[in-house]
Amino acid sequence: MSNPSVSVEKGRAHKNELGAALIAPSSDLSAPGVLVSASGAKSYLPAYRSAAQQAGGHEAFSTTITDDGTLTIFLETAIPDGLSGDASGAAPIVDGTSFELVIAASGGGSRFALQYLRKGGNVELSVKLADDDLTRARAALFDIDPNVAVRVTQRVKLAARQTSDFIQRNWSNDTIRQGLLDQFGGIPFDSASTYFQMASGGDPDFPNQYLVLACTYTSTVGVPPLLGYIQWQVNWKGRAYNYYQDNRERSRVFYVPDRFEFAKGPSGSPTVSLLQFSVPTDASSVTQTRALFRNFGNAVVDAARIQDASQALRERIGAVPQMLSIEDGHGVKKTFTQYLPNAEASSEAGNPTVQPNASIDLVKGLRNELDLNFNQFRALWAAIFSDAPEKTLFRGWIDVELADGRYKDRIEFNGRLPKETQASFFDDIQDTSSKNTYPAQFTIQTVAKVFQGTPAVLQIGLNFSGKTQVTLEPEKTKVTVSLERSIRDIILGNQPPDAYPYRMRVVREDGTMNCCSLAADTGDPDLWIMPAMIERCAGPCS
Repeated sequence: MSNPSVSVEKGRAHKNELGAALIAPSSDLSAPGVLVSASGAKSYLPAYRSAAQQAGGHEAFSTTITDDGTLTIFLETAIPDGLSGDASGAAPIVDGTSFELVIAASGGGSRFALQYLRKGGNVELSVKLADDDLTRARAALFDIDPNVAVRVTQRVKLAARQTSDFIQRNWSNDTIRQGLLDQFGGIPFDSASTYFQMASGGDPDFPNQYLVLACTYTSTVGVPPLLGYIQWQVNWKGRAYNYYQDNRERSRVFYVPDRFEFAKGPSGSPTVSLLQFSVPTDASSVTQTRALFRNFGNAVVDAARIQDASQALRERIGAVPQMLSIEDGHGVKKTFTQYLPNAEASSEAGNPTVQPNASIDLVKGLRNELDLNFNQFRALWAAIFSDAPEKTLFRGWIDVELADGRYKDRIEFNGRLPKETQASFFDDIQDTSSKNTYPAQFTIQTVAKVFQGTPAVLQIGLNFSGKTQVTLEPEKTKVTVSLERSIRDIILGNQPPDAYPYRMRVVREDGTMNCCSLAADTGDPDLWIMPAMIERCAGPCS
């Protein structure tokens, strides 16, 4: 505790005249010791220090700034070191204490009054900052050793006995000296000893009387930094990677993944990616199908890179670094952005779209869910198995922000798979319990003239995708069937989305057969088999 600023309120006061003043047992005002009231109650001026605690990356009573600019600091009260006197039963003096925040403390800086709330032995201090003040506070508090302090002002009324020791010790204080001289009409004395000799000689009780002083003590307490980082860069295979050292636990260094890769799920774990189709009951086209596409991204970390960085950082930070994923860091903000098709799926590039509901874990992986129309999903699926650089659909990135945006990193999401895995990957993630075919009523008919001629046509057979067979004969020229089309085959390109492929077989009375492959327009629920179609169907059936 430093020497206080003082003003003299009364001199030569007797004990019964002290009022609220507290008797200081020590002549040293910078260390007044245990103070005693006229009634005998004991108290002391507490020391203040930071209450912030940390262990294993966990924080208590740490400095914080909320989104609305409220800065909160915690101090704790303590008995001053070397407190003289019997402190048993003594209470800290908290009345008359005020607190200020000082930014750029070493140079005087800017000051802000702090609101305070006492919680046991701790004091919660807060102030709401805005604009430039908030910006400067954030910048300063993210430094390793912030140039920010709390100025503590303690006001107390002390009564000091007018002993020879007190007068000798404090004679150099102009205010106290003048207060002593004023007791004798301001007559000047050349020394403290001469003054005391005169005063005590004229009044033997003078040393037992008190000088009442209004004292103001000030002290500063450094503010611990906000939870933050020190950024380092280490090159690996021609690329600079960022690493983030904890600004409090200096041996902790965090890394970001190399990239995320689209996958079925974590290695050795059940499939996470899932594909579900839903077809409206009144759908008139397969394009009305919707796809719920749950996708997973695996966080890829090159262990050799992390080991190399650990060696490189050892000299820089002066300790063996404990390399940790930034997922275990503090104040980590993560955002996933992905290129997705517009409603018409008219662009192979897509639009970068923030995915607010994505679950992002920089160790366990990325999980996201897309609700797409049929055309959107087809475009997305084609892009996943394409190596064309202009197709950015389903690619994306994870933005990582630290320390309220002071540091930023970007991690690529590679939404690509080898083309040869397309069918197997589809089958692995498809939910077979959901609707995976598109049903439609279809009427097939012909005219009597088809069966006339030489040689006459006995039968016309139509085979739809090897599953539904229809036979037309002279006595049966119209058939209504329900066709189930495979959504899988359409997605994989095995069938067109806008046509019903079928194989037609024509059997004639001379024992000959001809076959051909045709397709019906999905926009027309009626398929007419006309004579010209029969004439053109001249291929072999083998």
